[in-house]
Amino acid sequence: MNKNQKPHFKQNAIALSFTIGVHAIAIVGLLFLGLSKPPEQPKKLTTILVKPEDLPPPLAKAVEQETTATNEAKEVLTPIVDETLPQNLPAAPPPPTAQQLTAQKQKAEQAQQAKLAEQKRKGDEAAKAKQAAEQRKADEAQAQKQRADAEAKRQAESKARSEAEQKRKAEQNAKADEAAKAKQAAEQRKAAEDAKRKAETDAKLKREAQKAENAKLQAQQDA
Repeated sequence: MNKNQKPHFKQNAIALSFTIGVHAIAIVGLLFLGLSKPPEQPKKLTTILVKPEDLPPPLAKAVEQETTATNEAKEVLTPIVDETLPQNLPAAPPPPTAQQLTAQKQKAEQAQQAKLAEQKRKGDEAAKAKQAAEQRKADEAQAQKQRADAEAKRQAESKARSEAEQKRKAEQNAKADEAAKAKQAAEQRKAAEDAKRKAETDAKLKREAQKAENAKLQAQQDA
């Protein structure tokens, strides 16, 4: 009976040890997850080209022995190689040198200066265009004012000439009227004088004729 029970006891001990080990690993994993920090943000991946000859030789199998009261378990650790990864990865670009950084900085400064110069040029052109437009507007306004002044002066001179001509004609008409009136008055005076002289002459002749008639009658009476 004792010989038949030893293998059965040994199998139970191995199963019990395996169960205890699994539970221990699960408990340790849970504790690790509970005490570990939250996962960090994924970092930027850098691709590095690694040649096969640069890889280290495979690690020797590590053997870990775990001794329990009833059984000894052995765990062999072997390196895990992900064969899905490409063997020839592109090499990461080398970091820029100080000279390259200086050149990039100078290039950026030159681009900024060129941009500022272009903005200044455009601003100067816009200012010149605005000034030219304002100057043209001022010149046009000045020309319009000069034309208006010249037209006003021409109209004033024309009005002055017209008024002078009207005044001259009025003076001529006045002089002509005065001359006509003077001539008419002279003619009237002459006519009056002629009429007076004629009347006097007629009266004298009439008196002389009457006197002669009277003398003739007197002579007839005396005869």
